[in-house]
Amino acid sequence: MAFISNRTGKPMGSLNDKPVEEEKTKKKKDRKATLIAILIMAVLFVVIWFGLEFLATEHPISHTPITIAGKERVLKFSEKTRGYTNKDQTTGIRESGTSHYGYFLELVDSVAKKSLHKLKFKAPVHNIQNTPQMYIASNGNIWLVSTSNGFNRDEEGFILKFIISNDSIKQLDYILDELYGIRDIKDNKVMLAKGSEFYQAYNEFFGGIYLDLETGKIIDNRKK
Repeated sequence: MAFISNRTGKPMGSLNDKPVEEEKTKKKKDRKATLIAILIMAVLFVVIWFGLEFLATEHPISHTPITIAGKERVLKFSEKTRGYTNKDQTTGIRESGTSHYGYFLELVDSVAKKSLHKLKFKAPVHNIQNTPQMYIASNGNIWLVSTSNGFNRDEEGFILKFIISNDSIKQLDYILDELYGIRDIKDNKVMLAKGSEFYQAYNEFFGGIYLDLETGKIIDNRKK
């Protein structure tokens, strides 16, 4: 029920209007404060992450001289890492390890000593077991192969494929069937294990299963 003001003759608001408005104002302030807190945390996370990456060091893995269209080039493969030491608050045990921030392929003019293109990319697996080995096929395809020590989901290796075109490095789509585990690499052969089968190292007499990096095809020439 509204009341009439004695002075103005206009209806007066309900006695409950003021507490309701105060509650609405308080909720708006709370939502705003929560949003600001979330934004601050997000900004801090980005700053810390990029700050740690800035402090990381780029380490060379390989330098490979190549000739492209008669031009002398060097293909550099490197990774960016940072060592860390953490203390478990429960046990007090200190743990050390290495944080991985990415790989780099860089094409350098070996005569002018000038960088032509540098490509950064991430490993497609969380747990990198072995440093990738690089193989350059006769058709110019570049393969990076990281082998695995087991066949669990957290023990996967990976294979990445690239090509150089117009002094620029491009990553190509390549996905190895989940059926196969990557066990070893020798020359142009990536030795594979199939499913739950016992892995037997490839040899010329008994054959084996492998990915031919020259053709990009999986070969199974095991003797039955």
